[in-house]
Amino acid sequence: MSKHLKIAILGVGGVGGYIGAKLAQNGHDVTLIARGKHFEAIKQQGLHVNDNGETFTVHPQLIHTEDREALKNVTFDVVFITTKSYDFQNACAIIADSLHASTLIIPLANGVNHKAELQNYLHTGILCDGCVYILSNIESYGVIHKKNETFYLLFGSEREDEKFTLLAELLNASGLRSKYSNTIEYDCWKKYLFIAPFATLTSYFKQPIGYVVKEERELLDAVLAEIKAVANALAIPISKEDIAKVIRQAENVPYDSKTSMQIDFEKGHQTELEVLCGYIVLEAKRLGIEVVNMERMYGELVSL
Repeated sequence: MSKHLKIAILGVGGVGGYIGAKLAQNGHDVTLIARGKHFEAIKQQGLHVNDNGETFTVHPQLIHTEDREALKNVTFDVVFITTKSYDFQNACAIIADSLHASTLIIPLANGVNHKAELQNYLHTGILCDGCVYILSNIESYGVIHKKNETFYLLFGSEREDEKFTLLAELLNASGLRSKYSNTIEYDCWKKYLFIAPFATLTSYFKQPIGYVVKEERELLDAVLAEIKAVANALAIPISKEDIAKVIRQAENVPYDSKTSMQIDFEKGHQTELEVLCGYIVLEAKRLGIEVVNMERMYGELVSL
C-alpha cells in the first residue's frame, strides 16, 4: 500500500495537540479538528509547542468542529479521538462523515471501555483500543506544554490491517514512541491500574498522590485489589507484580502531585469520575464482586 496516511486529531489538548504538532513538524498529512479560542489562536499564529524545554511552531491543516461541510468533504485513514471520554458522543457526531470502512479510530482518553462505548455512536471504521503515557497540557490558547521526556503510545485491535504497521512507523519516525500491541486490553488496564485508584483517592481525600501513598496505604492496597479482582473476572491478567509496579511508580512521583480528576473537582469542572471509578462499581455489581471501598468513595464523590 501507499506510505501515505491521512490522519485526523479530534481534540487538540495536551495529548492531541502534541501528537498533531509532531506529525505536522515531520511533514505528515495531519488535520487538527479544534474549536473556540484555541482554534482561532492556531489559525492565526500556528500551534506553538514547548517540548520539555525545546520549542517549535507548526501551521497544520485545521478544521473547526462545527464546519460540517469541510468534514463531509474529507475522509481520513486514521482518527485519534483525544477528547475526554464524556465528550465521546459529540466527538463521534463531528467525525462520522469523515470515515470509511477501514479508517482506524483510536481513542486515547483515560479508561478501559472506550471501544464498547464508541460502538454505540459509530457504525463504520475499525475501532481500536489505545492508551498514551504523556504529561502535557494546554498552557494558553494555541500553546501546548509537554513537561517531561515521557511519551509512549500503544494501540491495537482484534482486526488486522496493514495500516497498523505503517502508522507505528510514521509515529516513531516523528519522535512519537509508539507500538502496535497484540495485548492492548491488558496494556490499557495496566495504565488504568494507576490512574483509577489515584484519581479516586486524591479526589476523595482532597490530597496529593504522596499523601495517598504515605498516609492511606492500607486503603490504597485494598482499592488496587478490588480493581484487580474486576480485571481478572474480565479475563484481563492483572497480577500482583503489576500492582507492585504501580506502588513503585507512585513512590517516585513528587509528593505534592495532583491527579487531573482531583484538579477538575477543585475547579468545579466536569470530571472523569464515571470512567475512573463508576465503571469499576458497575462492572463489579454485574460480575457479583464486592468493591466496598470503591463503592463508598464513588457514592460520596458522585454527590459533590
